[in-house]
Amino acid sequence: MSNPNLKFGLERYTLDCFFAEVLNRYPQRPALALVGEEPFTYAEFGRRVADLQARLGELGVKSGVKVALLGGSSPNWCIAFMAVTTMGAVAVPILEDFPEADINHILHHSDASVIFISDHLHASLNLHALIEGFLVFSLTDLALVSGAGARPGFWKGLQEFGGKVLGKRAKTDPELPAAIGEEDLAEIIYTSGTTGHSKGVMLSHRNLVSNLFEGPDLIKCIHERSVLLSILPLAHTFGSTSGFLSIIREGSLIYFLTKPPAPKVLLAAMQEVKPTIFGAVPLVFEKIYHKQVVPTIAASRLLRMLSKSRASRKLLYKIIGKKVNKLLGGRLECVIIGGAAFSPEVETFMKQGRIPYCCGYGLTECSPLVTFSSMEEQKMGSPGHAITGVSIHIADPDPATGIGEILVKGPNVMKGYYKNEEATRKVFTTDGWFITGDRGYLDKDGFLFITGRSKNVIVGPSGENIYPETIEARLLESIYVEEALVYMTEGQLVARIFPNYSYIESIEGDRAEGAVARAINEILEEVRREVNTRLPAFARISRVIEQSTPFVKTPTNKIKRGEYVPGYLNDDRNK
Repeated sequence: MSNPNLKFGLERYTLDCFFAEVLNRYPQRPALALVGEEPFTYAEFGRRVADLQARLGELGVKSGVKVALLGGSSPNWCIAFMAVTTMGAVAVPILEDFPEADINHILHHSDASVIFISDHLHASLNLHALIEGFLVFSLTDLALVSGAGARPGFWKGLQEFGGKVLGKRAKTDPELPAAIGEEDLAEIIYTSGTTGHSKGVMLSHRNLVSNLFEGPDLIKCIHERSVLLSILPLAHTFGSTSGFLSIIREGSLIYFLTKPPAPKVLLAAMQEVKPTIFGAVPLVFEKIYHKQVVPTIAASRLLRMLSKSRASRKLLYKIIGKKVNKLLGGRLECVIIGGAAFSPEVETFMKQGRIPYCCGYGLTECSPLVTFSSMEEQKMGSPGHAITGVSIHIADPDPATGIGEILVKGPNVMKGYYKNEEATRKVFTTDGWFITGDRGYLDKDGFLFITGRSKNVIVGPSGENIYPETIEARLLESIYVEEALVYMTEGQLVARIFPNYSYIESIEGDRAEGAVARAINEILEEVRREVNTRLPAFARISRVIEQSTPFVKTPTNKIKRGEYVPGYLNDDRNK
């Protein structure tokens, strides 16, 4: 019997109950596919999950066993994840971009004894943590590859391993377990640390299921006929919760890339799939902006002149936006943005170019969604207001600005860090609020504005708080700037800038090499002066340093500040 206080007709907020309801509602709807292949239905999705559960059970995998998933996003990743979590075992997703040493650490630290791994990673990595007795499955075909003997494909292996019992179960409707509790551990996700080893975030079934409802309810454009092109890593909470679980809740179809999302691969897939929904981090649209919008403007002297005026730029963005929409398949109903702060100039282009989008703010520790803004209810620069059931508190706000530490409480907040009680205590207040490590303020309508990480705040000469992320956002409004990093060194506020070389060269390319270099210096100096006119005196940039190559980033595309900022204290929390 369903609980009337729970959404989706669920008896309890657990992934087995959720998945059973999904299968019951959409059996004949197309569910998952690789780009270029025919999708299989939700009924088939359920059968494949049940078959894999049967094999795992026969191999001794039971409730509480830790199962690692290491590989790119794919239908088989989804099958493995659902098989593991809906039988009461614990998934340990690992970003494939993690360094080899970190992967070994995670496998050891998590107490995993089973792994699903992509063939190319299994062949290329030295995973010494895979000790004798470790069960190794291929994510390519779900075959068991550990142990002696030939390596059969999954379906053949099922017959060989389980005989008539498994064969009979594979032909029946899945029987999903009903003994999983809401507070039972569903997964451990390791954050992408900038130094040292990352921490394992423990997320319960209730954490995940309570969180996956809010996105679709606010977006209002996810439905049975929706098509999502997935490029987000499922090993990250944004990808798994907002780009997978929330999508199958509505019976939508998800396509996965067969290759890394390089621009040519992505645009070709867009034209083939013609998605109605697209989830991405801001970096994707920042690249589209710099590779599609900026070159279009740079190609014409008239367009360059028009871009200098806010009024004419609005019309220009509207025209270029139509071109970008066509490049993205021409059917987009919504782009879901999350994972990092939106560049003001790119967000302006999205809005004025009429590319429908919504955005949110979250952290791995919050499953991840904390705030969300629908397409109908947005404020520039804000990731929205708190989702239903989640509370936000600004601790110790500045009397003048209202800026303080962002604290969160709700059913989405993690159980804690795996095997790290000390770290867990540090991120919770005595009355149970989770300390995000971010600073910001709430406006009169409850919209959250994030000013930066607490640990990034720079104290000015007279004790003023300087937020480098705010200054960086100002710099990124310039068409000449592609990436920026602001920090204090030797008493001076410095901006390190990776210029938009393609645009600068398009307008200065007829000069000699030395002249182009001088032009870049002059342009960056002009950017500094212009930005300083919009900053208080204590937060003005003293000098600019040209960054000749893109900044080094974490696997989730955040700049590793510790690589450039003297004395920077790295933080391994991943938002």
